[in-house]
Order: sequence, then structure tokens, then C-alpha cells
Amino acid sequence: MGIDTERQKVADLLNAAAQANKKRFRSELVIAYRELFSTDPDYAFAAARMTPEALAEKMIAGLVDGSANHDGSGIKRACKAVGIKHTRTAIRAYLAEA
Repeated sequence: MGIDTERQKVADLLNAAAQANKKRFRSELVIAYRELFSTDPDYAFAAARMTPEALAEKMIAGLVDGSANHDGSGIKRACKAVGIKHTRTAIRAYLAEA
């Protein structure tokens, strides 16, 4: 096997791990949003317009590109559930790498 083949294998493994991180974070975020939609009046506006799954997808995309606010209760809960700090840097690193 050549070096390029080995590099591609490593890149593929890292990509798979990053996708697993995103999937786990998304799952925890959906759980948090489901609860918040039914119990927290601050989430009434979002609950009236989208599903917890749709909001989770939107927020993850915004967290990855830096356009989303990471201070909401849903994000805080998801961070705690996956065991990362509730900082923009930690969240972006978790979603981007293994």
C-alpha cells in the first residue's frame, strides 16, 4: 500500500468518527429540545415553527460554521450529555473531529 492509500484510510476513519460525534450530539440535542419545547416558555416560538429534529439540524449547522449562539439550554444539555465543555471551541472541535 502506498502512502496516499494510508492517508486516505486515516482520513476516512477520522471522517467516520466526526460523523459519529455529530450523530450523538444531534441525538442529545433532539432529546433536550423535545423536553424544552414542552416545558420552557423560551422555546415556544421555535416549537410553533419547527420540530426538535429540524431545530437540532439547524443549530448544528450553525455551530459548525460559527453562526449559531451556543448559550441556549438545549446546547448546554447536549454538551453535558456528550461530556464536552460548553464553549464554542469545544463544541466545534467535537463536531469536526474524532
